Amino acid sequence: MPAAILILMSVFLGGFAVVSLRYQVRTWRRLRTESLASDDRRYLRGVCQRRTLNAVLLLALAGMLAGSYFTGGLDELVRIARLEKKDITDADEKMVKSLAVYWMIVLGLLFFVIVLAVVDYSATALYGRQQLRRIQHEQRDLLERDLAVYRQQRLNDRIRRVE
Repeated sequence: MPAAILILMSVFLGGFAVVSLRYQVRTWRRLRTESLASDDRRYLRGVCQRRTLNAVLLLALAGMLAGSYFTGGLDELVRIARLEKKDITDADEKMVKSLAVYWMIVLGLLFFVIVLAVVDYSATALYGRQQLRRIQHEQRDLLERDLAVYRQQRLNDRIRRVE
């Protein structure tokens, strides 16, 4: 049962990473062909870089999860865990150490995936707030201009009535 879960997780992560890479390739092409404002271009370039790196890390993570099943490392670990302390050989100890390093690398990759996701989320939120402020500022300027025109028209109408 755990092996099926491991393979299922690997397939899911690999598929997710491939779909993400596909979308990032589209965005890279869009960056090359379309003319965008400099802040939009900088934001999209950063998003592409972060998400492409994250997709590559997810592919590596999926490969390592699948590799842990196909190499038989988990079965070997279970076998070693069932041995008595006196029956464990130096080769078994080396195997446990190498598996520990292997899983530390897997956890390190997972950590970097999570950190990149948090950084990407923060950058997207910051960009969204900046764009919202820009739009609000533009709207306020338009309203102030329209109000000034309206006031000028009312003033002109009063002057015409007085004359």
